[in-house]
Amino acid sequence: MKKTFLLVTVLLFLTTALTAQNSFKNLAGSAEEMNSMRLPDAKTLGVKSKAAMLPIRFQNGKAVFDIPVESTDNLRLSLLAPNSEGWQIRASNDVNKDLNLRNNPELVEHRDGEVGLDGVKFPAEVFSFADIKAGNWRVEISAPKGSNLRNSETVGYLVVTNNSPYQLYTYTDTNQTLVGRNIGIFTGVFDTSSEKNSAVPASIQGVVRSIEGEIRLPSGAKVKLSFNGIESGVFGGNFVPQTVGQYSIQITVRGVSPKGEDFIRTSEQLIQVLGDDVRLGKSSYTNLVDDTRIQVNIPANGLESGRKVIAYGEIWARNSNGEELPVAWISGMSVAEGKGFKTNLPLVLDGRWISNADAKDGFELRNIRIQDPDYFVTLATIDKLSLAVTAIPENARNFRGEISDEMRTGKRPAFEPNAVGGKLMLVHGYCSGGNPFPTSQFSNAIVFSDPNQNRTHDQFANLIRNFSASVPSFGIVAHSQGGAASLHLYTYYWSGLDNATGSRLIQSVGTPYQGTGLAGNLALLGEIFGAGCGYNYDMTYSGAAAWLSGIPSWARAKVHYSTTSFTDVWWRYDYCNAATDLFLNDPDDGVVERAYAQLSGANNRGHKTGWCHTSGMRDPAQTSDSARNSEMNANAAR
Repeated sequence: MKKTFLLVTVLLFLTTALTAQNSFKNLAGSAEEMNSMRLPDAKTLGVKSKAAMLPIRFQNGKAVFDIPVESTDNLRLSLLAPNSEGWQIRASNDVNKDLNLRNNPELVEHRDGEVGLDGVKFPAEVFSFADIKAGNWRVEISAPKGSNLRNSETVGYLVVTNNSPYQLYTYTDTNQTLVGRNIGIFTGVFDTSSEKNSAVPASIQGVVRSIEGEIRLPSGAKVKLSFNGIESGVFGGNFVPQTVGQYSIQITVRGVSPKGEDFIRTSEQLIQVLGDDVRLGKSSYTNLVDDTRIQVNIPANGLESGRKVIAYGEIWARNSNGEELPVAWISGMSVAEGKGFKTNLPLVLDGRWISNADAKDGFELRNIRIQDPDYFVTLATIDKLSLAVTAIPENARNFRGEISDEMRTGKRPAFEPNAVGGKLMLVHGYCSGGNPFPTSQFSNAIVFSDPNQNRTHDQFANLIRNFSASVPSFGIVAHSQGGAASLHLYTYYWSGLDNATGSRLIQSVGTPYQGTGLAGNLALLGEIFGAGCGYNYDMTYSGAAAWLSGIPSWARAKVHYSTTSFTDVWWRYDYCNAATDLFLNDPDDGVVERAYAQLSGANNRGHKTGWCHTSGMRDPAQTSDSARNSEMNANAAR
């Protein structure tokens, strides 16, 4: 009986592993694409900040802030705090004495707003000023007597911003954010008016007077982060995480501009830390899969058998003349195979890539990396491994022809759908309460629904795949994170998307393909308002960039995306969301900056003003644009 049970268990495990592998695409591409598929330098994935997000911590019922204001151009203060209705907030400077910010309409415009991502929104009060002098300001926030507020506890944030050109640029020095590994944090002040579109803005020397850092650990405890001057106006600190989880880091910089004006800026950074300890071997080997394909086995000790990861490597070799040449890159989801923590990661390669490159011997795998499929944190890298290619598949020998879709994605599995006919799927975004698109404006459509949830791109993609299991073919119209999840699905997994016909396979509006600056701020706000749906690392700048590094050009080419922003007129200050505008650089839709909504290699369907990210903002929701919806419906693949 025990032997039978053991046999059944082994067969079930092998069947599950095989089913998982068969659902994966075998990604590959030409040598010309290798540079675009490599991980970006971590220092290019930093966060730019134009605001100061100051924690409100009461002492004996009062919180006092001394705030240097170097420019009153579009000066705004915002109060982000729960249960703050009874608080008094007053401001003073050399000219304006004891301004009641909630009751001084001649000098202060008071607006209520919300700050957040899609379905996660926190209340905010925004104060704008007219005819106010720059200089040193004192802001005092007082709680009514009897308030149950503990001294030194963070109960909210006061956000200060204006149109000053001086911003912070903050970045980490590694993509391997793992337990026990040193993580460096670097920051510097740069001038947006003289920025030359470089990958890393040039810091200004001699302007920083003080710098403080605070790390919130996964446990909720907070520890100080010390900084030292490095070079050329850049300051650095480091820490070694001891536990798995999400770490939020806030940096506060006070300084004096080159014009002699005092200023204050903060930067908020979200870091996902994993606990894997993966050690790649020195050599890899291949075995035949069938008459066209070979399996490349990457030794990856330290991964538990059955662990799913994303693996990437580049195949190099020598040709018949003994010249070194790149053959192809390969990638994809892979499930660790082996016993215990001594495992291999299988990737499947079409042998025609080898023949097409006239590769004969001296095979190597180069620029290998292993990434977590949910957070895209790099688990291990190595420059090169020897690769033993024992045989070229029979049908791949002497191939000299056009690169096919099968060579790029692997052999298409047989689909056995239970339904008839293709559909158009409407997909919502992060933590959304439901479908944001008017269904009456789309024909032959089905609605994906996973309300009020926080999913990684990979989790989101697999939910879409499972929902569509009975649909033989479908195209997608998506909002916000739904666009990224749909592209992730099309890249890594087989689904009905691969059977659809029509001109536009994936269409999206308001998708932060390169992340949004709100992600790090939400980590801090979640502490005081309650996490809501939770933090989403995939939509930070660094998380999005790590994800994009694995998305090939042929997948991007199937995406058609649109962006929007507020209507901008000369006689007033314009925005989609008065609160989120404090953190985002114009133009934006209230959640996503136009610059970070771009997807290189995809089809940009244009930018329209007068439309915001969701309902409840100053202009109508972008998903309610009937003209765009009609165009997407008419051109959608199904």
